[in-house]
Amino acid sequence: MLDLRNLRYAVTLARRLSFARAAEELGISQPALTRAIQMLEQRFEVRLFDRDRSGVRLTPQGKVMLDGASILLANADDVERQWDRTAKGHFGRVRFGMAPMPARVLLPGALLERIETAPGVINDVVVRNVEALWPLLTAGDIEFFVAAEGQVPDTMPVRAEMLGRFPRSLIVRVGHPLLAGGQDESCFPVLVSGGVRTPRSQELEGPADRPRHVIEDFETLVRLTAATDAIWHASAYAVETEIAQGLLAAIPWTKTDDSASFRMVMYSLDRRTLSAAAKSFAKLFRSRIRELAMS
Repeated sequence: MLDLRNLRYAVTLARRLSFARAAEELGISQPALTRAIQMLEQRFEVRLFDRDRSGVRLTPQGKVMLDGASILLANADDVERQWDRTAKGHFGRVRFGMAPMPARVLLPGALLERIETAPGVINDVVVRNVEALWPLLTAGDIEFFVAAEGQVPDTMPVRAEMLGRFPRSLIVRVGHPLLAGGQDESCFPVLVSGGVRTPRSQELEGPADRPRHVIEDFETLVRLTAATDAIWHASAYAVETEIAQGLLAAIPWTKTDDSASFRMVMYSLDRRTLSAAAKSFAKLFRSRIRELAMS
């Protein structure tokens, strides 16, 4: 097995052609450098350098061998840099999934930050509902996905890491009758984004005989809400821009129980170590949710 340290010593000596100057550059003593060169020459039974009073010269065999060693050391340095960048989340590929709502709220800012700070990482993002994301996670096609809590069966071997809470809101158009008061919300159709319809979520959406339209595309939901009297069960976080523009309004959830907000969770397979890039995304997602909570 080649000793890369001794190879580096020999390549430095080949470049400086002086034991004194090479030893000084390497930060070692001349006897230590001499021993390293002797070990290489004995290992391969070849003379790499000729030494005499006039100085140090590469032998023909030494030049060929150390030219190859220079390439090997450069490649080793590249591997070390790549490993270091990968370990820090600055190199490689991260593939993950987002449900439509957290994608709309969290993804643009997080991706912008990662592209600026870690340009060597390829970000491969799938935006789907939970029914589509779960098989991708179990198959190992994605490292994690982000969705509202309560959409993954309890029996699944997943690790659920809370990112923060989203307020539950009734999203309506500006000028909607509900904003003036005195109207019963059960008179209006309901819009919901795609996702697993749990008994709890169905309870929050109202009676089963009430018109309920399940739509996965958020742009369509925004347009329908702005153009009709439908009530969109979502979060004010998801339409922050449209509210600021005066297109939509958010009616806070009036119930006093814990249904007034819901947890946004990062799901990953249990007993699997998350990459540094995935951990960076989790940190960015949490930061964005904190910013929204304080705004």
